[in-house]
Amino acid sequence: MISNFILKQAEQNNLFDCILDIGCLIKQTGGISDQFVELAKPKLQILSEKLEIDMPTTALFAALLNLYNGSNISLSQFANYLKIDSIVVFSLMDKLEELEQKDLIQICHYCVDPFFPGDTITFNLPYTTLDALRRGTLHELSTVKTLSIDGFFTELEQLFEKRTKRKASYQNTKRKIKFLLQNNLQLNFVQKILNLKLLDDDLAMLLHFFHCTVNNNENEMNFFHLSALYENNCDFTNIKRQLMNGSHVLIQKGLIENICSDGFHDTEAYSLSEEVKDDFLAELDIVSMPVKGLIESGSIAKKKLFYPLKTQKAIDELYKLLQPSYFTDVQKRLQNNSMRTGFACLFSGYPGTGKTETSYQLARMSGRDIMQIDISNTKSKWFGDSEKQIKAVFDKYRTCVKNRVITPILLINEADAIFGKRRLLNNEHSGSAQTENAIQNIILQEIENLNGILIATTNLSKNMDTAFERRFLYKIEFEKPEPVIRKEIWLSLIPTLSEEKALNLSARFDFSGGQIENIARKCTVHQVLSGNIPSLEEMIQFCDEETFYKENTRRIGFAA
Repeated sequence: MISNFILKQAEQNNLFDCILDIGCLIKQTGGISDQFVELAKPKLQILSEKLEIDMPTTALFAALLNLYNGSNISLSQFANYLKIDSIVVFSLMDKLEELEQKDLIQICHYCVDPFFPGDTITFNLPYTTLDALRRGTLHELSTVKTLSIDGFFTELEQLFEKRTKRKASYQNTKRKIKFLLQNNLQLNFVQKILNLKLLDDDLAMLLHFFHCTVNNNENEMNFFHLSALYENNCDFTNIKRQLMNGSHVLIQKGLIENICSDGFHDTEAYSLSEEVKDDFLAELDIVSMPVKGLIESGSIAKKKLFYPLKTQKAIDELYKLLQPSYFTDVQKRLQNNSMRTGFACLFSGYPGTGKTETSYQLARMSGRDIMQIDISNTKSKWFGDSEKQIKAVFDKYRTCVKNRVITPILLINEADAIFGKRRLLNNEHSGSAQTENAIQNIILQEIENLNGILIATTNLSKNMDTAFERRFLYKIEFEKPEPVIRKEIWLSLIPTLSEEKALNLSARFDFSGGQIENIARKCTVHQVLSGNIPSLEEMIQFCDEETFYKENTRRIGFAA
């Protein structure tokens, strides 16, 4: 053991000696000259064999090591040290980029003055190189072969981190990407990527999307993020134009797509398509990967809710079904009997009666995450896009069901617009009617094929198309609470209330639970601002302010 240690230490010292001797010869011979090459050849040969690069490139590496003092080395400093013109150094960039390819140096490009574009080139020695030189492990720096899928994405992360921080050139980043792919053909992900037969620029952009999705948990990429990949903004101009008009090859191949924001396509924000993520990332453990728009059950706050007896009974039954053990058994039995295994539930009733909150509490108690969808955000001004976005919603949910141990809940909130009766196509608005009918047909088909749990909330169940009504297995009506239940809600939300005052308020105001919660919030604000608990008269005033239609909420015959 001692002899091996001594031999290794001697080898490390030999490398340092070679580098120092090469530096001395550069100074003695007045730069890199024929005399220098002749005198330094034995030392260069030793270092060249260790680095597996030719001797001229080795000489440049040794020169940078001797010149390095902890700060970036400018192109002019390097030229002065070698006693050559700066243009000659620039002509040697191929060899310097080879050193960068092996992670021995970093070539940094940055703009000194944003008002006068133009890159300044400097050279840096990363700590990994210095540490590997000290340990005698330089040969291990470029070990990117036969990686695991996790190791592959770790390596990909390092590549793009260096690029976005301008510690590596765009050209060298592309070369390293190809090197990384070619040395990891054992991965299904790599095989799928190479089968796309993309050009180098398109390949770099696609892998940038995968890197951001997997390593940074960023599903959306805007022009700012994408432009960081390129040396100059002008290099990105044509690509941006292709993305905006939809002609870019990544869009044409269905690999990336526009993000939908507020019902419209955002032509400056893009993401990998759900199908691509599901297909290409099969090797990764994406069960633990966060999904945008997914509310985790553990993040839902506990809340006590009150219902009429009939509603409570229906919710208790649904809660029991959603318990993972029962749910799995029921699905298996349905499947064995050739029945549909999905469960579509409709919560209908007056606003503020707890439809949405009940969905949350059911998810919390059964340990299920929620994917909440606002249908209004899927409507696009472009013909045919709304249908695609609705389909994408269910595709995304299917992926979640597949990748989650416990089936999540798909919550469609305020679904009144899509559950209405289908429109006739014989009027002047047949275009919009056709779109709405097409959306309804898609949703009907998706509910029919559902292999999960869907909860839809609506305020207008009486206007529902019969085709929808038939597809909901559980239809729970949320009625306004009766006085006795209203009293319990008042007491639970405002513990300082006496039984008598709670009974007074519940009898006087025909409020929903949501309206009572609003009053409770106002009372909290009043107490913080004034330092006093609001009196009954003040609370009655808050109640009067709660609705514009006092005659519909205020009970006649009860005095304050």
